[in-house]
Amino acid sequence: MSFENFVNWTVSIDCGATIGNYQGQIKSVDAINQTLTLKYAFHNGILIDQDGLNNVNINAKDIIDLNLLSQPGSSFQIPKTINKKSNNEQSQQQLKAAPIANNGSKSSISSGVNVSLSSRSRSSKSWSDEATNENEETTTNRFNFDSSNLSSIKNSSIVQSYSQIQDKYRCDQMILEHNNGPIDYEQIQLPVPTTKKFLTDEGLVVPGINIELRNRLFASAEYHGYSLERRIESMGRCTSDMCLHLLGGTQRLLVKNRHQHPTIVVLACLTEVQGAYAISAGRILASRNIRIYLYLPPNTNSIQNSFIENELKLFRTTQGIITNDVTDLPRSPVDLILNGLDAANNSDSVLFAKPWYRDIVQYCSRLQASVIGVDPPLDGGAIECKYSLVPLLPLVSMSSKNVGRLYLCDLGLGQKVFQHLQIRYASPFGAKSFVALHDS
Repeated sequence: MSFENFVNWTVSIDCGATIGNYQGQIKSVDAINQTLTLKYAFHNGILIDQDGLNNVNINAKDIIDLNLLSQPGSSFQIPKTINKKSNNEQSQQQLKAAPIANNGSKSSISSGVNVSLSSRSRSSKSWSDEATNENEETTTNRFNFDSSNLSSIKNSSIVQSYSQIQDKYRCDQMILEHNNGPIDYEQIQLPVPTTKKFLTDEGLVVPGINIELRNRLFASAEYHGYSLERRIESMGRCTSDMCLHLLGGTQRLLVKNRHQHPTIVVLACLTEVQGAYAISAGRILASRNIRIYLYLPPNTNSIQNSFIENELKLFRTTQGIITNDVTDLPRSPVDLILNGLDAANNSDSVLFAKPWYRDIVQYCSRLQASVIGVDPPLDGGAIECKYSLVPLLPLVSMSSKNVGRLYLCDLGLGQKVFQHLQIRYASPFGAKSFVALHDS
């Protein structure tokens, strides 16, 4: 139904406590400027103009609710005049339109004279007085006419019908149309088409990459100044954010809940960068007064990688517990397990040959706590993961069947890192440091 069908309808508009209520007949609707014009208008029960011919423009975003009172030609009509208490009172006042408050700014109401609404004195006859008897006989057609409805006007169309009006939007939904064309959901494009794509909760497409391209991206990042230490810190902080999210957010760490602070077990290898990721995340979580148990493989020779040594040195500044014995790990309750033990370069067959690894697998299986794989191998490893967190871009061969629910970590790399390899990149993360991925 186009807006012409609503011209001359009698309506009542609620603009909230600050602006007030308006009643009158719809004269026109401006779809471009998002305004609705009333004639013979009353404001809070007071006729705005003596002649009743001046117009009132109301912004769509100021409208909270709108009631259709009567159709054109029905017996319910707006009074064209009002009775005055005395000639002296009439000479002392002028009935004029007032500005509409709009987020601190003022949108003028079209009338012949502009004077503050406070200068009006109430008339002896108001809208409510005139309409009381008629309302008993007229059925009020009521529908939700907030700004989201009026903003949906296209090509001089106000609404389709009340049965087709959309429900109210949530506070996090965009209700205004944009003029930038259709949304581009493939904001990340590789120079060579990928064989697998993932989807975010918003529907954005995240392409999968192979190991070779991932290593080239890491090399490009280091070329542009993103060192390995920066990557480890970013990955550790993102992993800790995800842990806090799974633990219940800030509520779990309130002072009044200190009697039930969470416990997390961190498993870290000493030969691969995945171990450094897990140790970094454990250190950040331990600084939040979370009980952290860091398990390192026993009978390990001197650590050969300096980045592992640096992360262990930083971890020792916290109150986290380091152990090489699975019997020292808590039996219950344990909230989460961070698995940085399984890595792409660690073969399951080689690890299973070691008794300590079999003990860890049994420990995790018996504990039944949620396991987060930190950049796990493609097959997920022997320790079954409920969640997995990967940096940069997901690998083509990854599947939720093997690695659980897949999440992507934001390393904070600039676009030039990707452009260096002819990759068009736009961040899919929004306000978070991680985003869930789904198989397309």
